[in-house]
Amino acid sequence: RVAGMGQCCASLMGGSDEEGGGLDAPDDASPAIGIPEEFRGSKVSVTDSLEVSGSGAALAAAPVEQDSAYWEIVVVKPGPMQLGVSRKMPAKLLDAGLDGKVGDPPKSWTFDGGKLAEGDVVGVAFTQCDLPNLSFTKNGEPTRESDVKKIGGMVYPVVSVGGEAVIRVVFAPESFANAPPPGAKPLMVVRSIL
Repeated sequence: RVAGMGQCCASLMGGSDEEGGGLDAPDDASPAIGIPEEFRGSKVSVTDSLEVSGSGAALAAAPVEQDSAYWEIVVVKPGPMQLGVSRKMPAKLLDAGLDGKVGDPPKSWTFDGGKLAEGDVVGVAFTQCDLPNLSFTKNGEPTRESDVKKIGGMVYPVVSVGGEAVIRVVFAPESFANAPPPGAKPLMVVRSIL
């Protein structure tokens, strides 16, 4: 029975044929991206509003799986910080944090935010298909000296803080201070429809 199969599939997709939902994907928003405990150093604190402080590194729970992604970091209180992307890291490296060297630890790429001021906004754009793969903006202006080329494979947004630094990570597009670069979309959780 085709109608029954359509109803079954439509209900999995968030609608039914009778509701006019057909086989369209549900129109609910992408799940919120967080920084769970297992993705951060033991001395890193993260609030519900994604304010990060303490000492060490933290990864977003969602890897960058889309072609081009964008998110922002707002400096709440200046101090030592690194912002960018990284491969998944074990607890020991999350506890140690990042010192900003390319490839520190193996396979992380970051912008040194140590000279940023309170209220500064760093935009992070990562693309899988154009060069540079990783680029940054400071208060909406490109910082070309921090561009990174030829990053392949799965990476996660990463931040590392120390001293008195406090930052807020912004994944929600309605809260962006600046427009993403052309072609970049807000980071999203990729969900399978199966």
